[in-house]
Amino acid sequence: MIVMNTGKKGLIGLAVMIPLAGAACAPRSASQALLPEAAAQTGDSRAGQTGTQAYSARAAETPALRDATAIQNAFAQVATAANPAVVTITTETAAPRRGQVRPGPGQRSPGSPGDPFGNPEGGRDPFEDFFRRFREFGLEPSGTAQGAGNHFHKIQAERGGGLGSGFIYRPDGHIITNAHVVSNASRVTVKLADGREFRNARVLGQDERTDVAVVKIDATNLNAVALGDSSRVRVGDWAIAMGNPFGLEHTLTVGVISAKAREVPLSVAGPGDYLQTDASINPGNSGGPLLDISGRVIGVNNAIYSRSGGNVGIGFVIPINQAREIADVLVREGRVRRAQMGVSISNLEERAAAFGLDSKINGVLIESVAPNSPGARAGLQPGDVIQSFNGETVTRSLDLQRLVSRAPIKTDARLQILRGGKTQAITVRLEELKESSAATGTETPPHKGSAPGALGLRLTPLTPDLARRYGITGGRGVAVAGVESGSPAASAGLRTGDVIEQVGQTSVSTPQEMQAAVTGILGKQTGASKSVALYVNRGGERQFVLVNVGT
Repeated sequence: MIVMNTGKKGLIGLAVMIPLAGAACAPRSASQALLPEAAAQTGDSRAGQTGTQAYSARAAETPALRDATAIQNAFAQVATAANPAVVTITTETAAPRRGQVRPGPGQRSPGSPGDPFGNPEGGRDPFEDFFRRFREFGLEPSGTAQGAGNHFHKIQAERGGGLGSGFIYRPDGHIITNAHVVSNASRVTVKLADGREFRNARVLGQDERTDVAVVKIDATNLNAVALGDSSRVRVGDWAIAMGNPFGLEHTLTVGVISAKAREVPLSVAGPGDYLQTDASINPGNSGGPLLDISGRVIGVNNAIYSRSGGNVGIGFVIPINQAREIADVLVREGRVRRAQMGVSISNLEERAAAFGLDSKINGVLIESVAPNSPGARAGLQPGDVIQSFNGETVTRSLDLQRLVSRAPIKTDARLQILRGGKTQAITVRLEELKESSAATGTETPPHKGSAPGALGLRLTPLTPDLARRYGITGGRGVAVAGVESGSPAASAGLRTGDVIEQVGQTSVSTPQEMQAAVTGILGKQTGASKSVALYVNRGGERQFVLVNVGT
């Protein structure tokens, strides 16, 4: 055997098998590889024989090997059945200028870990989170992670344009893939397993929120995959990934379903609801199928978690039930229309204490309400807890997003909310979701204020002059005149010029009111680590910021 390896960074080795003199050159199956010693231990007189019959008979008599061979055969049958429906997709795009990085939708720019409002000196931008949760629910585009701590990667390989995978789900040439595979493509080429190429495939539609796209080729009577039911998938089930990693066409890898309903913050869409698998998926696998042991598609390979960009056994897959629903809409209408209320939401769960709420309360927290939105006109307020939507109880923000987005546009939705400890019924007239973007605040000159409290904030009443200076309209709240270095407020990303309008669910207009509200919320909590939620207005953009106090 001659083995060649490219070194520490190499991904591909080359092995050349040279048969010994007189040895049979025919390939062997795994069942033929039973060692002679094992046969000798059982008293088999044929021990040491190299004939196919001897080893086939011995394997068939071993229960463990029979079971292993049955599983092996199942994998081979899945490959045989699904392989003709798996396609290679290559795209051509206009190349960016030399040195220019073209971020994908919702991708954070390099060098901006940012404070909670986008300040490039530290923290995460909750207004980015606001528009993620407000608008979307899919995956974050990132060919290569940008910025510290971002280890989620799309799994599309690039070759000038792009390289990805897909699968035929209708015999008349309809192909499901990822939206990021064909996004901004000037030409899409589809190559079938039989070698045929279609150089001008049409993108019928793409939905960046779920990262699903449908491509059409002019062909009929094609081999199509069998679609499964992702709602019936169990953790521990076999998972078989197929696609074109690094351009190695029709590669099959095997693993299991590691987790279901995995919420991971991968995109402008916010936390998605993915299947997780340890089946090896790598750049170029994007859009390919994940199959069960019966050869049915249960998901669309989409992203991986990795510090290096390569597979480490943590892959994320769009459930096929969701992908199929989106694909059917794209085929019919070319785009997906969604309803919206115009509110930013998050899971309540462990944040309840920071809002002065009982930890046993279930629901979804409203963090922001967009001006002139359906939610604003209905009277929804930041800090409200939505407990049901059109009669369906909601406990996760993802569930509420789906209920709202699937509801008919221009219809009235019935909400049950919790505000100030009391349950209320509110009706919201839903509108079609439109794209929007967030603005960041600007730095403002310091202003003297009160002595810093437990949070490390110097506070002052919001005067008309300060409101104009800080770009604040509405004239309510308490202005931040200073932030102590190293304080809880500084760690949370607050800065001079921010205006605090609420503490939890309580509106504040003076430093005294704010200090009292903070003290009240922290006083209800036990343990060394406590937190309080502040509703902050920065230059007209509003968002809750969680400030942690203690260790």
